[in-house]
Order: sequence, then C-alpha cells, then structure tokens
Amino acid sequence: MRLQGKTAVITGAGSGFGAGIARRFAAEGARVACVDIDLAAAVATAETLGGAAQAFPCDVAVGASVATMVAAVVGQLDGFDIIVNNAGVTQQPRRAAQLPEAELDRLFAINVKSLYHMAVHAHPVLRRRGGGVVINIASVAALRPRPGMTWYNASKAAVVSVTLSMAGELAPDRIRVNAIAPLLGRTPMAAAMLGPGYREALDRLESTIPLGRLCTPEDVAAAAVFLASDDAAFLTGVILPVDGGRLVG
Repeated sequence: MRLQGKTAVITGAGSGFGAGIARRFAAEGARVACVDIDLAAAVATAETLGGAAQAFPCDVAVGASVATMVAAVVGQLDGFDIIVNNAGVTQQPRRAAQLPEAELDRLFAINVKSLYHMAVHAHPVLRRRGGGVVINIASVAALRPRPGMTWYNASKAAVVSVTLSMAGELAPDRIRVNAIAPLLGRTPMAAAMLGPGYREALDRLESTIPLGRLCTPEDVAAAAVFLASDDAAFLTGVILPVDGGRLVG
C-alpha cells in the first residue's frame, strides 16, 4: 500500500492508461479523483474502484474548466497530493504540412497548454500541503520521433521540456516533477491514431519491440506508482521510458 493516505488527481482517467493508473493507485491505498472530459467514462472508472474514487468532469484545455475541477476536488476530497497529467490526444500519420491548423491547435491545447492550466490552478494546492508529486505522461515519440507524426512528437517533446524545467522550479516547494514516456498500447488513442487498420499496424509495431509486446495500462501504472511513492523520494526531473526496449532496439 505505497500510496496509503494520499489523494491523486488523474486526468484522462476514463480509459486507456489513465484508467489503468487510477485502478493501480486505488489498489495502493490512494483516494482517486478520476477526471475526464467524458464524465460518463470517468464515472465508469470510479465505480470500479468503489469508495476509493470519485469522478469529476474537466476539459484540461480550458483554464476555467480546470479551475472548477480543482475547486471541486478540494471541496469534496480536501485537497490532493499527486497530480497525473495523463489526458492527451494524438494525430493520424501525415506529412507535417498536411495537418490542418485546427488539429495542430487542439494537439497543443490538450497536450501542452493543459500543463499550464494545471500549474496555475492545481500546483498551489500542492504548495499549501507542503509538497507533492506531479507526473506528466509524455511519449516515447518525444525521445525517438518518427516521420509522419511531427506535431504529435513535438507536443510530447514539449511535455518533456516542461517536466525538466518545472522539476527545477518546484523543487524548493518540495514538489517532485517527473514524466513517463510510454510506448503505444492497445488503447483508444492507438485506434484514433492509426484508423481502421490499427490492429494490423499494432501487430507490425509489436514485432519490432525487443521485449516482444506493446505497452499496457498496467505497465504505465506500475511506473506511476513508483514515481508517486516515497520509493522515488529523491527523484525529480526524470523522464522514464516504458517502452519494452524501443529506444534501444
């Protein structure tokens, strides 16, 4: 029970990696605020965790929505100790100049600007508690960018840069800031990225991974538990690949 007595805010908790993190955090003793733009999905995750979780709606790309969510979590759960910035979107593969500008704006609003909104509205809660943990979900694409995903790669590279900068800035406040860089998994985001043939595309990707499989929500959740726990008390500014050897294979 490595998170006993802690409260965590997890964005994008309605599915995929976020739901996996929520399940594992609850199993480790944390109270969990399951946050998602899709409230029904957040509720579905929270209901599987019983009394350990509550669901909250939020559009992380909108500052007012983040402020409302943070106030609701503080009001109902008396604050929080851990923030997992997991909510994100992807793009379908295409040449850099062919991504519509509206999609580019959406990528950066959700994947990057959301971190600003959380810094403005959620970090003060950690400061008032005397410290805490921020975990940003980046991507192995930030560390090994591939053609066809230029703007998604760039948005996740920004997450890495923000993580490193914030780690130095927030250390005096006893707030640790780290990031996880997962490989693609069999999640709704993969389907959105790869389209109707996503299963075959994932099979091809899986054959290139040194450890022989794709990333699972449980893999990301295990890394998140470690980074959130006192086992990682002296770690800040770490970018942890959870990629089955993709970076070295």
